[in-house]
Parts: sequence; structure tokens; C-alpha cells
Amino acid sequence: MSFIEQDKNVIAPLYGKADIEIVKGEGSYLIDSKGDKYLDFVAGIAVNALGHQNKAIKEAVMKQMDCFNHISNLYVNMPQVELGKKLLEITGFDKAFFCNSGTEANEGAIKFARKYFDRKGEANRQKIITFVNSFHGRTFAALSATGQPALREGFGNMPSDFVHVKWNDCAALKAEVNKDTCAIMLESLAAEGGVMTLSAEMVETINSLQKEFGVLVIVDEVQAGCGRLGTFLGFEKYGLNPDLVTLAKGIGGGLPLGGVLLRQKIADELKAGDHGTTFGGNPIACAAGLAVVNQVAEPALLQNVVDRAVQIRAALADIKAKYSFIKEIRGEGLIVGLALDESMPVGNVVAAARAEKLMVLSAKGNVLRMLPPLNISAAEVDEAMAKLAAAFAKVAG
Repeated sequence: MSFIEQDKNVIAPLYGKADIEIVKGEGSYLIDSKGDKYLDFVAGIAVNALGHQNKAIKEAVMKQMDCFNHISNLYVNMPQVELGKKLLEITGFDKAFFCNSGTEANEGAIKFARKYFDRKGEANRQKIITFVNSFHGRTFAALSATGQPALREGFGNMPSDFVHVKWNDCAALKAEVNKDTCAIMLESLAAEGGVMTLSAEMVETINSLQKEFGVLVIVDEVQAGCGRLGTFLGFEKYGLNPDLVTLAKGIGGGLPLGGVLLRQKIADELKAGDHGTTFGGNPIACAAGLAVVNQVAEPALLQNVVDRAVQIRAALADIKAKYSFIKEIRGEGLIVGLALDESMPVGNVVAAARAEKLMVLSAKGNVLRMLPPLNISAAEVDEAMAKLAAAFAKVAG
């Protein structure tokens, strides 16, 4: 029985999976059971920031496994401390909290924000503003923060006091924020929601409201952080001043790892028992995370992101010029989107690209999304763009 048939017999039917049996990854490529190589411009949905079988990550994991796999957060965990020190050094934040995933990181940030005001005697400040089409995770509070109602259908009542305003709608945001607002929560780039970038006006509005009302700003860097926009954290490109930042995906290099970076004023209002996790900040995951961060923080790696982004957009401009159904090139760094009109379903392009041995994915609003490894080479980008051009030629007829 094939892997695909076994999967259907054993695994709950919650995902639409491609009919490919992946057996190995090497660098920017995945290899299937037939020996076919696919250029991986999905990267585990931005998880494999440094591709497959990165030497430093493998060595860090094996070294830690020779010590211990897990000890819980009842004891000092030096891989966790070392990763935290490195992140604080790079970002200028004051404290770190580690968990297992992006949705857990966002849950933590939401709880920390509300606890901050509660401890300051402002328990009325509960409302959190997020954005339409945003994606912050699938646990209940993170799902409430997510601006996609369809994802909440059928799950009953959600945690309250979340309000969603239209992306880049400054007037709508101003109308919602007041002295009872707890936080504004946003992605530095809304990737799953359609590869939407922040306008300069929205950044100015958020900074102004933060100053006027003392509202906290939570920036979700789960997909756009850890070097993907060409800066270590995505918000650096836009000039936001967040009080809390959430991380996951790429930071673990393929292992489950998430985190929250906090300003000191928020950490000062937290006490033992306010929040916790059994597996969060697992020593092996943190050892891998430190290996990732050490590489991503290197100027040469970040410059590669910038250079490859320019290269990809130039190639996409040539493709766009040939097809009227391609409306717009979107994104920053190595989160790249092509918005298509309704005459060309994005799923058709994803399937055609896969037939050309290129893996890409979609985003909300009929958008083609590409998330290559941050260390992708110029030659690999050329190869990928040739495959994508062939895919478009086939679907266009």
C-alpha cells in the first residue's frame, strides 16, 4: 500500500494533500519516491528557512540529544537561555518566552497583553483590534484574533473582545481605538491572507494611536519574521515599535518552536504561574533555533534575501506582462505573491507548477504564494522561474 493510501486510512481528513510521496530533502529540493526532484518554494510553509538538512542545525540537534531531550520548565534549560540571549541581543527586546508553535505564541502574547493591563489596575482594557483576512492561528483565542470568519464556523462561541478592521484602513482603525483598547495586533506582512503589505499611512496611524492611548502593539512575525523580509524581524522594514512580537515557523528550522519577545514593562507585570507550557522551549528545538538564528542574523544571508527578492520580482514582471489574468505582484523579501483574477483559479497554477517540479502554494484571494528558503541561490531562482513560466504557459493554453 502506498504512503498516500496509508495516509488516507490513518490520518484525519483535515488537509488537502498533493499526491506525492516525499522521501528526502536536500538543500532547496525535495525528492519523491520515484526519484524526481522538486524545487521547494513552499519550505514547509516558511518553516525550512535554511532548506533541508542544514549542517549546523543537524549538528546542534545531535549534540543536544547526547545531553538530554527534555527536562520541562521546572529547571533552567541552557539551550533556551542561549537562544533567548541571542534573540534579545539582535532585536533589542528585554525578555523571551518560548512555546511550540505560532498559534501558541499568539495565545501567549494575547494573555500577556491583557494581564499587563489587569495588573496595572486597568482590567477594562480587554479589546484587541486585528485585521480582516489576517491569520494568527487555530486555537480559540488566536482564531478569534484571525480575521477570517469562515475558519470559526461550527466551533461555537469564541473568546470575546476581538474586533477586525480592514487592512490598511486607517479611518476604521482610528474609530475603534480608545482608552479601553488593550492592543492592536497585526502581521508585519499578511501572508496567508493574500500577501498584503502595510502602507506607510497605516504604520503612522498605529504609532500615533500607540502613543496617544497607551495601547499595546503586538506584531505577529510567525511567517514574516526570522529574516524572510530581508531584515531579521519584518516590522523593521516599516518602522513599527511593538511591545510584543511573536515568532515561530522559520525560527525552529523544521522543529516545533515558537516564542514571544516582550518589553520590560510587560515582563514586570507577569508572575510565576500566569502562563506556562510543558514542551515549550524544548532543549532540542532551542538548540536548532540557535543554529538558525546564528545563520539568519548574518548580513550575507539577509543580503541574499534582498538580492533573490529582486531577481524573483524581475522574472515575475516578465511573466506578468504576458498574461492579462495576472493582476499584481505582491510581497516583500522572500514572501512573494501573484494576485490572479477569477478567470485563472490559483489551484490550477499550483498544480501546473508541481507538474514542472516546482512547489508553490496559494493565499487567500486567489493569490499564488512563494516562500523559498532564505539561502536559495541565484541559479535555483532562475530554475524556479523557468519552471513557473512553463506552468503559466500550460494553464494559459
